[in-house]
Amino acid sequence: MTFHAFGLNYEYAPVETTEAFSLDAETQERIYRDLILGSEAEVVLLSTCNRTEAFLYGTEEDVRRVQREIARAVDRPWPTASSFHVEDEAAVRHVLQLTSGIRSMVVGDGQILAQVKNAYRRAVNADAVNSLLHRLMHTAFRAAKQVATETDLASGAASVSTAAVAMATEHFAERGIDNLQDARVLLVGAGKMGRLAIGALDRCAPQTLAVTNRSPERAQEVAGKHRADVVDWSDRHAAAAQADVVIVATGAPEPVICRPDLPAPASSASETLFVDISMPRNVDPGLDDASPYVVFDLDDLKAWTEQVREERGSEIPRAEEICEDLLSDFVTWVFHQQALQPAIQAIRSTFDSIREQEVDRHAEKTGMNREEVDRLTKSIMQKLLAVPIVKLKNVDPDSISFVQGIQLLHALFSRPTCEDDRAQTARAASENVLPDRDGEQPSLSDAPSECPYTTHDPDQAPKTESGRDYATELLRQALQAQDDPQQPSEPVRSGQRRSEETSSGRSSST
Repeated sequence: MTFHAFGLNYEYAPVETTEAFSLDAETQERIYRDLILGSEAEVVLLSTCNRTEAFLYGTEEDVRRVQREIARAVDRPWPTASSFHVEDEAAVRHVLQLTSGIRSMVVGDGQILAQVKNAYRRAVNADAVNSLLHRLMHTAFRAAKQVATETDLASGAASVSTAAVAMATEHFAERGIDNLQDARVLLVGAGKMGRLAIGALDRCAPQTLAVTNRSPERAQEVAGKHRADVVDWSDRHAAAAQADVVIVATGAPEPVICRPDLPAPASSASETLFVDISMPRNVDPGLDDASPYVVFDLDDLKAWTEQVREERGSEIPRAEEICEDLLSDFVTWVFHQQALQPAIQAIRSTFDSIREQEVDRHAEKTGMNREEVDRLTKSIMQKLLAVPIVKLKNVDPDSISFVQGIQLLHALFSRPTCEDDRAQTARAASENVLPDRDGEQPSLSDAPSECPYTTHDPDQAPKTESGRDYATELLRQALQAQDDPQQPSEPVRSGQRRSEETSSGRSSST
């Protein structure tokens, strides 16, 4: 199982490709419903105006399954040549930097955090995430907050919408018009991106400002906050032909401004600039060839924002440093959890074995309903173990000899091995080593075989050659390691003999 980040974005693919793989909320929900991943896999899908990506904890086969479902949803083959795929720490780094705005088309983009939060919420509602991606996403939110408060990465135009207004202003400045105060401006779309755009337009104080939207109520609401006029949706083409600047920020699946529907401009000397920040594109691409219309899309915005990136370049190293610190914290936490899982499983398995034995022992005597008793006893067991397991997960791996603590847990709760391995294990225990398999020393992850207790009576527990029961012998070894004042900071591998123990003449008893 590995962390993966993969998909399409403006860094790797042209706008034609990213728009073809754009996924609306309904499509993402359908993908979650249809997606069949491995039992432990987790995934979050993200689709914005310039990216469609997946953050996955799973296998390579899980990656291919997600790619197939996305491709099936848009009825296109997966574009391997124009996509990206990173793994492990690189994948975690990508998620942190993306959420912080470092990897946005407009560096410091103020919208991306909300977009990632919405994607995470959708994945949670689809029951597609578990503990690892829960932790990763919240680490990413923390990174975004620190970058926003500890750097100036988000100064200036900090979203695609505000960058679109800035790019339009610069376009007219190159033609001798210093600002948009004398411009007639039309906003097509009153969603979130449209609201951000009209806020920036309002500050430019254009000569006229109008809003049109498929929903007249939403258009009226946005226009009322900015003293703008409302244009009926059916009149949008006529209004666009009369405007100097048209910013299109709709979420339609196909163009809403079409070349055949545009009337002749009011004056042959006038020029109308369309800035299309929609994904997929909502302005007819062929319009750019029709004078006197000029069309900018997200590809043009990408080139323009390179200048913004240069201006904010001095803030990027500090933002990346914040992400690296939190990446290190996350990796430590993951290793911590992975080291704990065998011990937690041993605890649960041992308690469940005892529970099952007691249920079996009393089932025939009492004539009880086995299904109801199973349900009751499992509930009791889970409640009893909940507090210690939560406390285990909160242990700081730097505050104790963490690996030795895990060894102690294994000694306390691991079940005895089956009869075929028991003699070898007993001999190895008396020699202070664990059994050797194929000449390789076993590691901490070696799990005991699945042979349950025949009884929890210590008098009937299996014994080593020294006369101690199996669990007591393992406990003795773990405690001996815990008490050794000369124990090195790095854990001693199973079966490794330390010269300090040999020379100290330590007693084998506890």
